Amino acid sequence: MLASILSVTAGEVFTYIGYVIVALIALMIMIVVHELGHYLAGKALGFKIDEFALGFGPAIFKRRSKKTGELFTIRPFPIGGFCAFHGEDEDGVEDEGAFNKQKPWKRLIVLFSGALFNFLSAIVIITIYFTAYGQILPVVNAAYDVNGSPNVFREGDVVLAVDGKQVNIMTTDDLTGVFKDVKDGTEIKVLRDGESVKITVTKGSYVITDDEYLSEGESAEQTGLGIVFGPQSVKLGFWRSLGRSFGFAFFIVFKVLASLGALLTGKLGLETAGGTITVIKTIAEVSATGFGSFLYVVAIISANLAVMNLLPIPALDGSRMVFTLIEMIFRKPVPRKIEAVIHAVGLILLLLLAVFLDIFHLVNA
Repeated sequence: MLASILSVTAGEVFTYIGYVIVALIALMIMIVVHELGHYLAGKALGFKIDEFALGFGPAIFKRRSKKTGELFTIRPFPIGGFCAFHGEDEDGVEDEGAFNKQKPWKRLIVLFSGALFNFLSAIVIITIYFTAYGQILPVVNAAYDVNGSPNVFREGDVVLAVDGKQVNIMTTDDLTGVFKDVKDGTEIKVLRDGESVKITVTKGSYVITDDEYLSEGESAEQTGLGIVFGPQSVKLGFWRSLGRSFGFAFFIVFKVLASLGALLTGKLGLETAGGTITVIKTIAEVSATGFGSFLYVVAIISANLAVMNLLPIPALDGSRMVFTLIEMIFRKPVPRKIEAVIHAVGLILLLLLAVFLDIFHLVNA
């Protein structure tokens, strides 16, 4: 009996370790994509690159390009990486390929490219997810005549857009808000028998969900639109998935910014935020539910990384972009040593915040 229990426990432990490894790989890929954005933009614009590193800590693998002199390294802690541009945080470096010798507009492109690549990778993942697993969308489960008039909706209609605004669902509030502002004349795009169809609402503006319909027992005539709807996962095909992936990615960005605002104003508690360990834990737990869920979370985190890196917080790309813009406006850079100190302090504070949030999650688990 004891051997059986120990065997099950060991199996669960090894399984979870496997998911953690998958999570670490996913996080590393997202970081590599980010740094690759910096690297490729820098190469295209003539920047000299000293090193491209995967991970943090002492290098365990090194290889230097004989052609460019660039050093490629792999380091033991797979929770980061960097693309080191020549003379990035130094004054007086006269090499024409040095980071600070390049024109400010070039530096802005290089700094922005990391977040851009994260955003583009999110679009690729979302497209794959929508194609293979489907997007959660409102689907009409029943449609009834309203006030004696034939209903413009049909059973099975998938709601794609309302008045030209793409419908995206991540939370219950997103679902219940789909028809909130519907009125006479509202144009709704639906997917009907595989074809995109536009219909115009002419009767009322109130809609009920499945649960409300069943619990309240209201008739179709009382709903105004005369439909009962609920969320379903709908496979959209590659091209429609690709087209909708952009809107969904920007929808995630909006959600991230809204959550940050709610955190700053106290509307959301610290339990909704997390550091690196929390992110790894979340990916690992979601991975256990299936590959589709794993893809979905990685897409959200990729878009999240794009947003976070563009915030004007010291040590992040957004802050470096602010210093570059200051240089463009005043035709004179902030002393590099001062900027370097600001970024170093910012990095330390960010690391401490990440550790604090992880400990907070652990204590309140």
